[in-house]
Amino acid sequence: MNLLNPLNLLWAVPLLGGIVALWMLRLKRQDVTVSSLYLWSTLLQETQANAPFQKLRRNLLLFLQLLTAFLLVGAFARPFVYGQGRAGHTIVLVLDTSASMNATDLRGGRLTAAKAAADDFIDREMHGGDVATVLAASSKADSLESGFTGDKNRLKAAIDGAASTDTVADLPGAMTLAQSLVGARDGAQIRVFSDGAYSPTDGRKLAALPLGGTDIKLVPIGTATPDNLAITRLDGRRDPQTGNYEVFASVQDLGSRPHASGGTISLLKDGKLIDARALNLSGGVQAETFSSPLLKGGGVVTARLDDVKDDLAVDNQASLVLAPPRQRKVLLVSPGNLFLERGLNLDPDVTLEECSLDEFATVGRSGAGYGMVVFDGALPTAPLPPGNYFVINAVNAQMPLLGSGSVDDPAFIDQSRTHPVMRFADLEGLHLRKALRTQTQPWGQALAEADSGPLIAVGEHNGLRVVSVAFDLSDSDWPLRVSFPIFLTNSVRWLTAAGGLGASQVETPTGGVAALTLPPGPASVSITRPDGSTTAVTAPPIGGSVLIDDTRQAGVYRAKSNGVDYPFAVNLDSREESTLAVQNPPALTHAGAPIAAHVPLSRRSKDDLWPTLAAVALGFLLLEWFVFHRRI
Repeated sequence: MNLLNPLNLLWAVPLLGGIVALWMLRLKRQDVTVSSLYLWSTLLQETQANAPFQKLRRNLLLFLQLLTAFLLVGAFARPFVYGQGRAGHTIVLVLDTSASMNATDLRGGRLTAAKAAADDFIDREMHGGDVATVLAASSKADSLESGFTGDKNRLKAAIDGAASTDTVADLPGAMTLAQSLVGARDGAQIRVFSDGAYSPTDGRKLAALPLGGTDIKLVPIGTATPDNLAITRLDGRRDPQTGNYEVFASVQDLGSRPHASGGTISLLKDGKLIDARALNLSGGVQAETFSSPLLKGGGVVTARLDDVKDDLAVDNQASLVLAPPRQRKVLLVSPGNLFLERGLNLDPDVTLEECSLDEFATVGRSGAGYGMVVFDGALPTAPLPPGNYFVINAVNAQMPLLGSGSVDDPAFIDQSRTHPVMRFADLEGLHLRKALRTQTQPWGQALAEADSGPLIAVGEHNGLRVVSVAFDLSDSDWPLRVSFPIFLTNSVRWLTAAGGLGASQVETPTGGVAALTLPPGPASVSITRPDGSTTAVTAPPIGGSVLIDDTRQAGVYRAKSNGVDYPFAVNLDSREESTLAVQNPPALTHAGAPIAAHVPLSRRSKDDLWPTLAAVALGFLLLEWFVFHRRI
């Protein structure tokens, strides 16, 4: 037997000594004269027993009191013995809090149903020795319970506190965090409460996770026949002929019950209706192009589905901010590239000038006076001055990409779909004959990757803002794709943002990052969210980008700095998230390593003895009380 608090045994000395001393004290009695002591023999015995320094007589009450005190002191010392106990499971509960979990195809909403299912799992499946923690999966994985606990009430409180968002769930990130928490422990379990919706890219990431012996199961939340219409695309481009903006909106039927007609798609500018079209989704998709002189000066534009009843509201509205027209002077430093010339000239806001690399310092004035410089295939030997640069197939220490040779036939792997430069620029299926073998600088951000390294990266460092492409356009089929001029336009907007939100003025996906570009000078930026709540961020005194990452709500945000209002739009913009039919993908199911039935999970455990000692002490105390009253 072992003791956790052996020093508590010292309490036995004053406690037991005090009890004995009380039994040795002489009781103060009043003298009374009586005729005979024959009838008072019992009182005489007690008087003799209370005489000081007299040997104690055997007394049942004294014995019971000493035994009770001894047991209580023993309980305070916290005795325990080692034994073999049941090894509990280590469990991570992953609660999907993404936009699709706001669907109302279940009573109270899917998130409410997911919370109820998680509570039910805790009540039915967690047993003695089991410990669990709770994660919320939205645009990033958040821990709702610090550390593992076996307290079911704490776990339920954490689940109840999970808040819904308008974002896309980062299930690969949540599963990676969950797997790192359970490690390689025997009996590890991960339970995912979700509708199972994720993109093909996330599916590949989930399939590549090293899950080991972890038992993973998806608890599907939702119905197989939801009803949903969604605005899946909203974009704006200036007409080169008229200078007016054209707004393109696409509506798609992503439910299981087809919509033939009914409802309207309305276009609003700065909250005022400027056009409306009837919905007819007999083909499942409807695309509309809005053009109006009212759009010429730019502003906050919102497309909205009216008189439509479906199971998800967040994708029934999308917004974008059309920047006021502003000419951008661009210098193309190239030996001659027809694709670049045509792609840049498609933008009516671009004024293009060209020179060779040898003329960059003279004719091009080293980029002075240009909003953006494009280098095609080579960079000058002299360090570049601060400015905005678009660089193709060339690297140096000032670029976000560092190169070391080239590789033939690289295979495209993945791309970012949230950064403003990559918006609607789909590179899936891109064919490359050759590319630089690259790696990203610490201050760079990779936007597209191949097995040879990053293909496209962006970054801001020492006054330079750069978009870098790691292959020659002639070594790919990219210039023949629709995504190429879109990518060029996005890059021009992002690089030439002179105050305001630049390319992010068009749209930021929920959970993404909006970059607010401010001029030099101290400034405090106040952010008003769509629900009216506000927060504040501090801008760097030298100017530059302020990153705003608290974008879990869809709608129009207002950034205000030095009396200037910079609106920016945040939309769901995810076809996978708007497809509400509940799924049971294999990537979220993993049986784990089998455990033989004759080898139960066990561990060395500490069995506390103090509750037993305390209970026995209470029993002797009650017995002492009973004996005392019987003697009375």
